[in-house]
Amino acid sequence: MAKFGCCRHWSLTILVLTATLCCGSVAAAQKGHFRGLAVLMNTQFSQLKAPGDHPGGGVMQGEMDGLVFNDAKAPFLDKAHYQVVWKADGSGAGDCFKTFTMHNGDKVFARCEGRPTPTGSEGTVTLVGGTGAYAGITGQGSFKVTNVSDRVLWDLLDWDYELP
Repeated sequence: MAKFGCCRHWSLTILVLTATLCCGSVAAAQKGHFRGLAVLMNTQFSQLKAPGDHPGGGVMQGEMDGLVFNDAKAPFLDKAHYQVVWKADGSGAGDCFKTFTMHNGDKVFARCEGRPTPTGSEGTVTLVGGTGAYAGITGQGSFKVTNVSDRVLWDLLDWDYELP
């Protein structure tokens, strides 16, 4: 009887180890690629000009509000509320904070660094976290803003991301 108990013990140990190894790979991080197009509207803008003919020109800051669409029509950030808070120096180079909020309240947070282009601005995006289903998200990629009018902009977003 002791022999069979020993075999059962080893069989159970092997089964638990096998299950742990298999399930460990299922719980691996989820990686993906996102490409989206957003429409944004300038909701606030202010500018501080340097005195006289200072070469720095001044600084600007603003807020934008809009909606983003997932190009692949996948659920990730599709039709998410999109908010941007930004600041820039006299040359137009600057940085921002981006917040994407899904219908259920889950959020993705990003920061960006950009530079001016003849039609708007472009630069890098770094995902810095999230809430709910997006808690712990990381990633990076690019954005390209095109001015449609003095108040409306398109934002093309393209990045790779990873969820824990």
